[in-house]
Amino acid sequence: MHYFIIYLRRFFIISMLCLVSLILIAYLPKNKETAMGSNLSVKPINCTPIVFGKVTPEYVPLETWGEAKIERLFENMKKDGINLILLAGGVGDKVYFPSKILKSQCNYDCYGRMFDLAQKHGMQVILSGVQYTFYLQFEGKRWDPIKEVEMNKRIFKELNELYGMRPNFWGWYIPQEAGDRTHRGDIMVLLRELPRFLKRLTPDKQVAFSPWFTSRLTIGKEATTPAGFAAEWDSMLSEIEGLDVCAIQDGTAPYGEIGEWFKAAYPVFKRHGVALWSVVELFPRNQETGCPDMRRSLTFPYLIKKMAMSDPYVEGVACWEYQNYLNPDSKVKGAKELNREYRKWLRKKNY
Repeated sequence: MHYFIIYLRRFFIISMLCLVSLILIAYLPKNKETAMGSNLSVKPINCTPIVFGKVTPEYVPLETWGEAKIERLFENMKKDGINLILLAGGVGDKVYFPSKILKSQCNYDCYGRMFDLAQKHGMQVILSGVQYTFYLQFEGKRWDPIKEVEMNKRIFKELNELYGMRPNFWGWYIPQEAGDRTHRGDIMVLLRELPRFLKRLTPDKQVAFSPWFTSRLTIGKEATTPAGFAAEWDSMLSEIEGLDVCAIQDGTAPYGEIGEWFKAAYPVFKRHGVALWSVVELFPRNQETGCPDMRRSLTFPYLIKKMAMSDPYVEGVACWEYQNYLNPDSKVKGAKELNREYRKWLRKKNY
């Protein structure tokens, strides 16, 4: 009898160990390969800005890159599925094309060269306006919506004269990013006027804008709910004509809530006939303060989870931005590793 009881105890212990093992197998995080496989239906990134100027101290201005390095950038972007680029730049009186209105910071036609390389690698190009006075608010000063509209009309006309006949010209980007009517000044002065102006200028071209979510990460105690954000944009879009795409910055929602914010926005933009895209931020944000850490790239598991959360609600996926945070030649911490894992994932999608 004594031996039988010992046997039963051993049997019970072994059974419990097996049960625990099965539970752990079921619920522990899967390895990278399994995680990749489970997200193969997620839309890949297809759009990135090409950034001119020194956005942060970590950036090396693209206009100072050598020809071989820029060529290599385009080769890598093509390998990684990028087929649409935005020529981003233009702050105050500084631009990066041969303007007769504002001051070019290049000793050659930077934009013309980007168009040439994009066409060579099968990419289309978006042209951006300028933050003529808009940037002043980040220096604690007031910006002037009327001056902003008038200067951007002049710049858009000039850009159209220079590049409007290019076969790979996709359309326009309005760069004065805002989350609602109030937290970036009177943004509606621009949004009522510039999309309509651009449609008159080039009726067959797309017009894009990039809002951010009005969450606690962006406006703190004044944060709205996802439903409040959607209601605000429902009202705003009823006053805007000519806008084709809104690409919302995903990192401006708390990480665990990204899907909720896109889900709330989706029916509003659909009702107004505006395509909803995500802008996947490739750098991390502090989830308490909202401050971006632009010194390093995200890890791949973090990136793919963000993309999966917004995927059911978006038609396109842009990023901020490839040349520093996803480029295998970048010196930003983590960029090479992120690119390696992202390419593995793309290969599994047969890209």
